[in-house]
Amino acid sequence: MKIQTKDFTFYTTSFKDLNLSDNQLLNLRIITENINFKDYLSQTFYVPSYDLEKLKIKEQNAVVSYFLNQHENKKIREFYGALFFALPISKDLRNDVNYYGIAHLIAISGYHIGLIFSLIFFILIPIYSFFQKKYFPYRNLRFDLSILIFILLFSYTYLIGFVPSYVRSLTMAIFGFYLICKNIKVLNFFTLFTSVFICICCYPKLLFSVGFLFSIMGVFYIFLYLHHFSKSFNAFFNVLFLNIWTFFAMTLPVIYFFPLISYQQILSIFLSAIFVIFYPLSLILHFIGIGDLFDFALKEFFDFKFYASNVQIPFWIFISYIGVSLLSIRFKLLALFCIFSNLLPFIIIVI
Repeated sequence: MKIQTKDFTFYTTSFKDLNLSDNQLLNLRIITENINFKDYLSQTFYVPSYDLEKLKIKEQNAVVSYFLNQHENKKIREFYGALFFALPISKDLRNDVNYYGIAHLIAISGYHIGLIFSLIFFILIPIYSFFQKKYFPYRNLRFDLSILIFILLFSYTYLIGFVPSYVRSLTMAIFGFYLICKNIKVLNFFTLFTSVFICICCYPKLLFSVGFLFSIMGVFYIFLYLHHFSKSFNAFFNVLFLNIWTFFAMTLPVIYFFPLISYQQILSIFLSAIFVIFYPLSLILHFIGIGDLFDFALKEFFDFKFYASNVQIPFWIFISYIGVSLLSIRFKLLALFCIFSNLLPFIIIVI
């Protein structure tokens, strides 16, 4: 069982058939003598337990309940719960997500912050402009709306429980906003690594978070492309190639932790573009109470599967890949080598 407390999360085992639900409140004792400093720092560990008893079912937040109660299918509820509120998903849904290679779309991160920020910004522009022109024309519209949206985004952080990838993204966004206000270049590796260090200083457990690592690596490879190739193409091709680049750059790291590879995962290149429309549209539909509009299509979508294979990536290859990636900041050819090396798992499927 995976159990969440106020201060940490732990795994334990029970030999009793307690028929527990996902939001079951429990009372139990744990044996802490084998918890080491690393476990304490990560705030996620396994401990033996005893005297376990069921309490009442924990009531969900009213906002969460309003969104999720619009869906009857359990898997679809899990999907939207993860998409909007970073709720845990079952092994079955995680397997479906891995087949498509869209874990980065479901895990709330900078991608979602950008979409939420843009959506709220364009909704508030006409309202704020009306009052600004009439009462306070001396105010800066972009600055004022950005401050308001960051306050809303921080409130959202509290609602979803300070998810590591989201915390990193929000910290980086706020830091980037500060640099913009100071007229300092934002899209560089200094911004990324500084925000990472700030996050780790505030939340040391992020050192042991796979989601946090993926979030860092995703932004790193985006910056790597911009660093070496953004001036070689126009805006349209940069958006197209950046999507393809990021997908292949993240293939080896993702397979190391989730060793499933399928040609179906290549579809995530196109699904990432579709997601830009799907995410804000589904968010609006949930607000007006018809969030189940896409449920049938999503069920068919998750049930569709190509042939897949498990590919184990040795640890030394994973570490070497990270090392070469860091060196590729300096050497353009190494950056290309990193991308083309990610084609190997797809070749292995054929062999």
